[in-house]
Amino acid sequence: MKKVRKILSMLLLTLVAFLVLLFLLSPIVAVVGASFSNSGYFSFPPEEWGFKQYQLALKNKEHLASLSASLKVATMATCASALLCIPACIALAKTTNPKVKMFKNLFLAPIFLPGIVWAVGLLQCMGVLNLQGSLPLLICVHTIIATPYMIRIVGASMDGFNYTLEDAAASLGAPPLVTFFRITLPNIISGVAVAMVFCFMISFSDVVITSFVSSSNITTYPVRIYSAMRSEGLDPMVLAYSAIIIVLTLVISIIGEKFAHWTKHFSSAF
Repeated sequence: MKKVRKILSMLLLTLVAFLVLLFLLSPIVAVVGASFSNSGYFSFPPEEWGFKQYQLALKNKEHLASLSASLKVATMATCASALLCIPACIALAKTTNPKVKMFKNLFLAPIFLPGIVWAVGLLQCMGVLNLQGSLPLLICVHTIIATPYMIRIVGASMDGFNYTLEDAAASLGAPPLVTFFRITLPNIISGVAVAMVFCFMISFSDVVITSFVSSSNITTYPVRIYSAMRSEGLDPMVLAYSAIIIVLTLVISIIGEKFAHWTKHFSSAF
């Protein structure tokens, strides 16, 4: 009897897990499937299958420019965040002052506050500094967006680092930079890689804050999609771009899990 109950409970849990997975994946399946429709409106399943939307997407200069801007902003913001946060994480990890360690929580403020609050604040700062939507401004704003996640994930990697290795290198006469590149960085590189991939995704997909600080001259692709949907409705061509982004995101996630143990670092950080 106990064996039957155990089997039934396992079947029930498997069914629940399958239903949850189906619920999570259904929007992705709908977007990817509808992107292969040759009709001029959203339909899933497609009435006529084909690659018409992908052909139109590759010819649309506005969408390509926005996609290019998104890739530039996300890449540069991620790199800038890494350059700023790695030294900060090392300094915070090495300090023994509890008051300084409490300061670490301030870096996480953008995670817990609503995006609209940061958007309004950044808009006010932009007005005071007389700045308008430009590529450098978008990079700065997205660096702010990415920084808390970089601090959290890299900081979690630093918590497990053995600092006696640095002391041994210093006792042998190794300069600080040599110690960093030969000892510290190789030991936390997987955490840094996970943080950079995650920050890239956060930056690339942001809509709320970016919509406040971008302009008609330069805007990111998610904001372009949102604006187009509000003015023109759901264009099937947008689904083609969305499907490409979904596939790239899944590939990056799989690679991150395979080589950098994505979920391990993410779970330890949060």
